[in-house]
Amino acid sequence: MSARSTGTSMQAARIALEIPAEHLHPMHQFVCESPAIDRETILERDASGETTTLLLHVAGDRQRYERTIDGVPEVAEWTTTAAQEGFYVYVRTELRTREQQYRQALDRDAVLVVPPVELRSDRTVRQTMVGHSDALSAAIDALPDTVDVEVLRTGTYDRASGAQVSERQREALAAAWDVGYYEVPREGDIEAVAGELDCASSTASDLLRRAERRVVAATLDERA
Repeated sequence: MSARSTGTSMQAARIALEIPAEHLHPMHQFVCESPAIDRETILERDASGETTTLLLHVAGDRQRYERTIDGVPEVAEWTTTAAQEGFYVYVRTELRTREQQYRQALDRDAVLVVPPVELRSDRTVRQTMVGHSDALSAAIDALPDTVDVEVLRTGTYDRASGAQVSERQREALAAAWDVGYYEVPREGDIEAVAGELDCASSTASDLLRRAERRVVAATLDERA
């Protein structure tokens, strides 16, 4: 039996949800307020019931995090495991009414929220959604009015992470790396990069600036 196709392409949207301070989950609030935690990322989740099961990666002070999560009434169960950088957290937590509203808006037919989901200290939740464009728009529109939504990127879905640079920009980055342009202290200058690329120094400089802007944008999860 052949698979049916709707004839419409799958789309992806990278969005940032800015949650009001008074609506933050206690652990997200801790990430925002405590210098002991750098970031918290949802790697996997099962949100099929009133209690959500999450696998998190946290960068920061493990003991401080454990003391805080142990005092959150909504958390039914948790355990941590050391990681190479930071630590993992397995947690089962009850959804409050506002979290249920977020889930009802985003967890709908024809829409997938693709992990990782990043909980940032600026009160934003950054995540990628995949589905048909009309379904993505409907999901975003269904979010509570108290949540500010910024669409960072749209387009086709690509599992590969990192900056999307052109082939020529990639060649410029590789040439700069090879001549020691990014060594500290710098070993090769822009003229050396231009020599590797067989182009003018101004062209090499422009290629690097454009590529570096995309790399920085991808690192900061901003528009390129």
